[in-house]
Amino acid sequence: MSHAEPRQARLDIALDWLLRVRQAPQDAHLRAQFRQWQQADAQNAEAARKAEQVWQLTGQMQASTAHLWPAVPPAASAAPITPLSITPAAPLPARPRRRRTLAWAASAALAACLTVMIAPELGTRLQADYLTAQGERREVQLPDGSLAVLDSGSALAVDYSGERRSIHLLSGQAFFQVRPDPGKPFTVHAKDLDVTVTGTAFNVDVDGKHIEVAVQHGSVKVQEPGSSRLLSAGLTVGQRLVFDRDKHLAQLDTLPAGRIASWRNGQLIAENARLGDVVEQLRRYLPGKVWLRDQGLAEQRITGVYDTRNPHAALRAMAQPHGAQLSQWSPWLLVISR
Repeated sequence: MSHAEPRQARLDIALDWLLRVRQAPQDAHLRAQFRQWQQADAQNAEAARKAEQVWQLTGQMQASTAHLWPAVPPAASAAPITPLSITPAAPLPARPRRRRTLAWAASAALAACLTVMIAPELGTRLQADYLTAQGERREVQLPDGSLAVLDSGSALAVDYSGERRSIHLLSGQAFFQVRPDPGKPFTVHAKDLDVTVTGTAFNVDVDGKHIEVAVQHGSVKVQEPGSSRLLSAGLTVGQRLVFDRDKHLAQLDTLPAGRIASWRNGQLIAENARLGDVVEQLRRYLPGKVWLRDQGLAEQRITGVYDTRNPHAALRAMAQPHGAQLSQWSPWLLVISR
């Protein structure tokens, strides 16, 4: 494979290699071929490492490049599989038809939710060089000495090839402190936006319907990728750009530089903000979903400093002044209602 082969193509092939090895665990020749492929290029070895991470999450994947491979050697497929001997269990009492229908509906809904939640996470894990779990924060020293701080549930991919320093913020939010290098711009690709600097400190958040870029010191240029549309030629200290991904509209506002990336201190600061928006920001610190049953409640305005290290208490503090309460319906679903 060419060194310039797209990263996703390497990951697809690494997954297929892994699947073949798992399907034929006794085939030493196949394992040797897999090792050869990894040793042929450092990027192949990295792709194999990420494929292992994904396997740990799923254990079951369909090969996407199987048409490129020769048939599995007979030695790997000749051994028959002996079926397990299972003693039939006593039949369970039949449930009423309506209860069976509700159970099937609930199961289908749960399966759909799990698919929506897990599939994007697997794609992110495939691409990411650095990840944080729910509730975790992590500092990453980048190859040029710049610093990236990842918030809960965030993921980065790093590419320092060529004449640019490129970071892909795949999910969550991150704070960057960039080591100056005028000859090699530092660009964060944040889904629908590109943020370019030579040396500065700034925060980027890509979760939800908006992308936010806020500058603590220095300046950054913000534009839409693949076009000449420049949203800000020089976003400076204390300025924040909020980009609506659906409407492709950008708004500028200002805030004290000390409030930028306050999440690094475990704080979520709201000032006359929609309760629904603040709940959405807090969701990254919780497993599962938060459901606001009352749309009128979501429109209420709140002001406060909330502790992201205790998100349940933070949700109660937001809800109680408006006559609402927090209920836990399952380990993955919190409900706010009044």
